[in-house]
Amino acid sequence: MKKVGIILIAVFLIAAIIYITDKGRASLAYIPNADEGTISVVDTKKDEVIRTLKVDSQLSDGIEVSIDGKKVYAGNYDKGELFIINADSGKIKNTIDTGVNLHGIDITPDGRYLYLASGDLKEGEQYNYIKVVDTESEEVIKEIKSTSKSPAHIDFSNDGSLAYVSNVMSNDISLIDTKKMEIIATIPVGTTPNELEPSKDDKYLFTANVTDGTISVVDIILQKEIKTIKAGDGTHGLELSPDGKFLYASNRSSNDLVKINLENYEIIKKVVTGETANHVSYVPGADKLYVTNKDSNDLTVVDDNSFEVIKKIRLGETPHEINFSM
Repeated sequence: MKKVGIILIAVFLIAAIIYITDKGRASLAYIPNADEGTISVVDTKKDEVIRTLKVDSQLSDGIEVSIDGKKVYAGNYDKGELFIINADSGKIKNTIDTGVNLHGIDITPDGRYLYLASGDLKEGEQYNYIKVVDTESEEVIKEIKSTSKSPAHIDFSNDGSLAYVSNVMSNDISLIDTKKMEIIATIPVGTTPNELEPSKDDKYLFTANVTDGTISVVDIILQKEIKTIKAGDGTHGLELSPDGKFLYASNRSSNDLVKINLENYEIIKKVVTGETANHVSYVPGADKLYVTNKDSNDLTVVDDNSFEVIKKIRLGETPHEINFSM
C-alpha cells in the first residue's frame, strides 16, 4: 500500500508540473496590420494584444512564424522586401529583397522553405512570380515564373510534396512539385480565387472564390473542380477543423463566418464577425477561431461549440492573416 501511495503521489506531481508548465506557455498569434506597418502579437489564452511590433510603413497580407517560434516572417508589398524578425526582441534581423511585389508568405510543413507570392489584384510582370527562400541560408534559391496571372496565396499538402497557389487574376490554381520546385498543373476554379485549404487526407483542395462567394472543391488526383459550394458574399478566408470534418469560411461582403459540414457540403452554422471578415484561423489547442476584420480593425473570437462571438480584440489598421507560435 505504501508503494502504491508513493506511485500515486509521483503521478500527481508529474501531472501538476505538466499542467503548470502548459498553463504558463501561451500560444501567440501574429497578425500584420497592413496599412500601418505593424504586427499585433496576441496571447491566445487571454485573448489580448500583448505587443505591437513596428516594422515598416506598410506590410504584406501574409505572415509566417518559424517552426521553433524564434523568427517571424513579414513583407512589404511594393518594395518586395521580406523581413526576418527576431520574435523575442521584435527587431528586424535580416531583410531580403525579392525584386518583385510581395503578397503571400507561406512556409513548408517542415519549416525549411518559404514560398513567396507576388500577386495582387493587378496584371503585370512583377505580379507573376513565386520566390522560394531557404530559411537556413536566408537566401532566395529559386524563382518560379507563373504560367498564370497574379499568384497571391500558397498552401501545402500535409505531406509537403505539393504547393497549391491561387492565381487571382486568371481564376485558376497552380500545383507545384516542391521537390523539383516546378509548376506541374493548372486547374480552373471560380472567380478571384484567394485562400486555399487541403483536406486532411490530401485528396481534395478547397479554394475560396471572392467574386463568386463560393468554394471550389478540387479533386487533386483528377486535377479538376468537382463541386462548388455557395458560402456567402465575398468568400475570402478558409480554415479546416483539427479533425478535418468541417470547413470554415470568412466572407468579406456579408461580414460573417460560416461552418460547413464536409460530409454533405452544407452550411450548418453562421455568425456575424465584423466589418469585412478577412482571414480565419483555428486557435491551436482551443475550441475557438480567430477572424480578422479588415475594415473594423479588430479580431473576433468565436467559440466553435456555440458558434457565438465571445470577444472582440482591437488591432491595428487593416489586419490580415493570422499565424501562431508556441
